[in-house]
Amino acid sequence: MSTLPQFHADGAPVPSLPADAAYSGGLLETMRCQRGRVPLWPLHRARLERSGQIDSATLDTIEAAVSAIARDCPAEAAKLRLRLGLLEGQSHWDLALTPLEPTPELTLGVRLFPCETRLLASETANPGCKSLQRAGYNRAKGELPQLDRCDGLLRDDSGRAIESLRCNLLLYRGNRWLTPDLSRCGVRGVMRDWLGARISLAGVDVQWQALLAADEVALCNSVRGVLPVVELLGERRWAVGPQTRRLQQLIAEELW
Repeated sequence: MSTLPQFHADGAPVPSLPADAAYSGGLLETMRCQRGRVPLWPLHRARLERSGQIDSATLDTIEAAVSAIARDCPAEAAKLRLRLGLLEGQSHWDLALTPLEPTPELTLGVRLFPCETRLLASETANPGCKSLQRAGYNRAKGELPQLDRCDGLLRDDSGRAIESLRCNLLLYRGNRWLTPDLSRCGVRGVMRDWLGARISLAGVDVQWQALLAADEVALCNSVRGVLPVVELLGERRWAVGPQTRRLQQLIAEELW
């Protein structure tokens, strides 16, 4: 039986893959394989199309490879990472299928550390795609304290809360879910889009005081689902609330 990890470059199995830094520009999609498929693939594909950096024929080829890899995945659940861009001046894409890491955050919650590294807000439309250019995120990651279940909270240059290092941000306040407006910067995650099609989820500017005043705070991404936030380090703590648990249950019933 095949084991993980598995690597594929331009559709063919390979023993290893180059580092992200070897790519000149490019896009990144991190996906979850679950029981022989990638449940959120249509939303991943839509985000790639939104980037304007990949043609439909190449996307069709990638989709076929993603489907085949997921179908033959030796684990019930795994992480599939797609990169595409320029490698040594040539268009290239690859896929890495790796085991899912344990996720105690699902039950115990995440501690958010407010990073000093800021995202630059743009006046042009933000497609919300995930770039392989990770320098800013890597700088912010280097600020994190050595604590279990810790993720970094990123703000823009005006101080608005935008996202964590790996997830989109969700706030429950006043009997409704809110999420940061990502029209200026930030990654528009596919789990955020999936949830937004099923619950009332308003995109708003999230100022610091609004975050502190939230009744519940959560994170979401396409690999791990919805994670409760239990602390903004140095600022506030939250209990794992019933509304966050309802989102987790929705994913368990309809997606995974």
